[in-house]
Amino acid sequence: MAIDLRSFFGVVLVSCAAAAGYACDSGGSTTAGTGGSESTASNNPTNAGGSGGSTGAFTDPQIVSLEIDPPTATINIDNGVIPAATDFKVYGLSSDGGKAEVDAQWTFNRPDIAQVAGEGDVSATGLLGGVGTLQASIGPLVANAQVTVKLAYTNDPENVPQNIKDLFDGATTGDPTMALVYPYDKTVFPRGLLGPLIQWNGGNAADIYRVHIESPTFEYTGWGTVPPPSRYALPTMPNDIWRKLSDSSDGDVAIDVQRYDGTTAYLPVAQTWKIAPGNLAGTIYYWEVNQGNVVRLQPGASAPEQFIQKPAGVTCVACHSVSADGSTLVASFHGGYSPWGTFNTNDGTSIYATDTSSGFQAISPDGSHVIWGHWIDGGFNTDGALKLSTKDSNAVLATLSPGGAPGHPAWSKDGNKVAFSIRTNGNGLDFTQSTLWITDVTESPPAFSNTGIIVANDATRPTVTFPTFSPDSQWIAFERSTQARSRGAQSEIWLTNTDGTVQVELDNANGKTLLSDDQNSTSYEPTFNPVAAGGYFWLVIVTERQYGNVLTDTNVNSRMKQLWVTAIDTNPQPGVDPSHPAFWLPGQELNNQNMRGEWALSPCKQIGEDCSAGYECCDGYCIQDPVDMTFKCSDDSGGCSQLGDACDTAADCCDPSNQCINGFCANDVPD
Repeated sequence: MAIDLRSFFGVVLVSCAAAAGYACDSGGSTTAGTGGSESTASNNPTNAGGSGGSTGAFTDPQIVSLEIDPPTATINIDNGVIPAATDFKVYGLSSDGGKAEVDAQWTFNRPDIAQVAGEGDVSATGLLGGVGTLQASIGPLVANAQVTVKLAYTNDPENVPQNIKDLFDGATTGDPTMALVYPYDKTVFPRGLLGPLIQWNGGNAADIYRVHIESPTFEYTGWGTVPPPSRYALPTMPNDIWRKLSDSSDGDVAIDVQRYDGTTAYLPVAQTWKIAPGNLAGTIYYWEVNQGNVVRLQPGASAPEQFIQKPAGVTCVACHSVSADGSTLVASFHGGYSPWGTFNTNDGTSIYATDTSSGFQAISPDGSHVIWGHWIDGGFNTDGALKLSTKDSNAVLATLSPGGAPGHPAWSKDGNKVAFSIRTNGNGLDFTQSTLWITDVTESPPAFSNTGIIVANDATRPTVTFPTFSPDSQWIAFERSTQARSRGAQSEIWLTNTDGTVQVELDNANGKTLLSDDQNSTSYEPTFNPVAAGGYFWLVIVTERQYGNVLTDTNVNSRMKQLWVTAIDTNPQPGVDPSHPAFWLPGQELNNQNMRGEWALSPCKQIGEDCSAGYECCDGYCIQDPVDMTFKCSDDSGGCSQLGDACDTAADCCDPSNQCINGFCANDVPD
C-alpha cells in the first residue's frame, strides 16, 4: 500500500495530522489505556528525493513502507539501575527507493516492562523483564521492532574476593561429589508461588558457591558459603528474586551451581527448568493427619489456613472433597463409621451435618449435590450402592448399584460424569482388589446411566482407585497401587481417557527416571486443578518421597506424606508421558502428614472486587478499570474474553490461539 506523504505532512494540509490523530507540532506523549504505552511525535521529515527540510514540502514519491531502526534492542537493568532511554527512529521507504526519517505514532504493547515517549524513546520500568513489540504507524502503514528488557541481579553478602570469583569461569574439572537433589531437572513451575529451596549434597562447610540462574530476560548470580546440608533460598529482599524471575520469564530457565573447595573451582552442575506463563488458580484443601483437621492453602501463601468451624461434637474432620467452583466442601467426621457433612468455604460454617456413615464422598462442580456411601458402618462394609443427595439432605435421590462395592467417587468438572472404583475384596478402608469405572450422572432428573469399567487391574498393581477429572473432563488421573491404604503401599499415578482406550503411566510425575525404586513408587491420591494455567493442567499428588535433603526418612512406617504438584500437557497423546517432574508445594508444614489435596477455585469474588483473572470472579470476567487502571470483577467481557475469563467456546477468547477449558480461556500447549 502506498501513502502520499502530502496527505500526512504536506504544507497544504497543515491540520491533517490533528484531524487524523497524529501530532504536527513538536511532539508529546500520552499513556494508552489497556493496550500499552503510546506516543505521538513530529520529526519534520525529509523526502528521499528532494530538499524537504522543516517546511515538510515533498515531491511526487510516495511512502510504501516503514522501517524502525534499530529493528531489535535489548535494555539491560543491573541491580535495579535503569539506563537512559533507548532511542528508536522510524523511516519511510518511498516508491523510488528513497529513505527518510518520518513522523509516526508510537505504541508499545508491554507497559509492564517499558514505555515509549517522545520520538520513539523507550524507557524500561525496572519492574519486570520480558519481550515486547514497539510499533510505529502512519495510517495503515506499520513497522515493528522487538524490545527485550533483561533484569540482572547479583547477591554477594559475604563479599567473595574477586580473585576467587575469577577461578569459576576458568574451571575445567567436573565436580566429583556435588549433586543437586532438589528441584529436579526439567521441572515446570507456574508463576505465583514461593520460590523453591535449591538443595544439594556433596560439599564442605567452607566451600564457596556460585548459584547462577538465567533466562533470555532475567539473570541472577549468588555467591557465598552454603554449609551442608546445603540449602539455598533465593533472596526475597530487597527484591523477591523468584518472583522477578518467574514473572519475567516464559519458557526455559538455566540453573547451575558451581563449587570452589579452597583449592579447585569445579565445573557447574546444571539443570534446566521451565516457567509456565500463568499463575496457579484456586486453593488446595488438605487433611493434616496429625491435627485431625482439613486446612487450606492458596498457591503463594507461606502457611495453611484453619477455616472449618466444626459442628458440635465433631473433633476430627478428615476425608473430603470440594466443589470445583470452590463454594462447598463435603467431609466425613470422627473416623470409624465416618458420617458426612457439608461446609460453606467462604467462612467455614457448617451447612449440613449427618449421622449417616459414608467415608468418602464426591461433590458436584457447583456444590449442590453430594454422592456418598463408600461404606455404611464402622466396619467399613458396603450395601453395594453409592447415593445421590442434595448438599443439605441425606434423602436419597438416586442410587448407583453396578455390582460389587463402589467407592472413591469423583465428579467431572463439567458435571456430566462420575468416576469411581469397585472393590472385590477387603473392606472400604483396607482392600487390594479394585477396578476403575465411569457413569453418566444427571441431577434433574436425578439418575445414573451408561455405567461401565474403563481400567482393569493387574497382578502387580491390583488396586485401581482415587480418580480425578482434568479441567476439560476428557482425562482421568488415578492411582495404581498394591493396596488402598497408602502407608506402606507401592503406587504410581496414571492417566486414562474417559473410555479407557488410552492409558499412560505418568513416569515423570512419579519420578521414575529421577528417584530410586523405593522412592518412585510412593505417589497417591491425585487431584486436578479445575483450571488450566500457562498451557498446562496441574495435578497435586500425595507422596512419601524424600524432599531433597530436608525430608530424608525412607522408613515406610514413618516417612512423611507431603503434597507435590506436577504439570500435565493439555493434549495427552497415546504412548507419550504428558507429565513433568513434580515440585514440593511451598507453604505446607513439614512436620505434618498431609493427605487428600483437593483442588478447587477459591470462593468467588463479587462485581467490583479486585481480581487477577476471570476465574476468581462470580460472573467470570476480570476487567481493567479505565479510571484507576486496576482490575475488577465484572459481568461484562468487554467484547471478548481475556486469558482466564469465562468462555463457552474458544471463539469467545480474544486470543485466537487460546482454548476454552472448563469454561475459561486458557493458553495452548507451550512449545
